Amino acid sequence: MINTCIYTYYAVDQYFLSVHGWRNMTDAPDLDRFEPPEYLLAKLNTQIREFMHFALRPHGLKLVEWRVLQCLLNEDQVHTVADLAELAVIERTATSRLIDKMAARGLLKKEALENDRRFMRITITEAGRSAYAAADAAARAARRHLFGGMSDDDVTQLLRILRQMQSNSERPQQLAQIRPIRASGG
Repeated sequence: MINTCIYTYYAVDQYFLSVHGWRNMTDAPDLDRFEPPEYLLAKLNTQIREFMHFALRPHGLKLVEWRVLQCLLNEDQVHTVADLAELAVIERTATSRLIDKMAARGLLKKEALENDRRFMRITITEAGRSAYAAADAAARAARRHLFGGMSDDDVTQLLRILRQMQSNSERPQQLAQIRPIRASGG
């Protein structure tokens, strides 16, 4: 018989749960019974990116560029590279390069902030607004297709589940507090 090591986690005591907001790990579903959900989410993310790229490509935009333009539509806020990285869910270094490329194409403008010249204020240009507007119908149609066959209740439930997973993964450093144990199986 071949022994395998399966890592399970100690349930975190109630004090740790109440202080750090973690729910009791024993309340989690038995994920060993399912195809790995994190794999499916990663695969779905890749598929959605490819699908949206296909919809936006005829309009001269990539998904990440469309997201940046979407973030910049609200002119009431000052947007820096760091702001856009967070809002558009892009690595900060990649955001800086992307902003430079989009500025070179005339889709947005960079200006030094008056109170701190080290930081740039990023704004959308008329060309950027036009590009976004031209791609908007295609992006909306693609999103409708992605959610086809789902009811409003389905989407509400999906968003609730995704937000819960997002909340659960916000503090990965706390995993160090949960010690793995070995369980052998045959």
